[in-house]
Amino acid sequence: MNENHPVLLSLDAELDQLRSAYIQQPNEQTRYQLVRLEQLIHQWAPGRSSNG
Repeated sequence: MNENHPVLLSLDAELDQLRSAYIQQPNEQTRYQLVRLEQLIHQWAPGRSSNG
């Protein structure tokens, strides 16, 4: 998948927001959302390396 695909860019932006929120105030809800989003991105682009 192209790195500049609109869905992938949107998922990356959401991932960045969740990571920031988790750093600011770690909790189980945010951690769960973060892991689920990472899994979704992996489904969209399986060969792609993670940003963090």
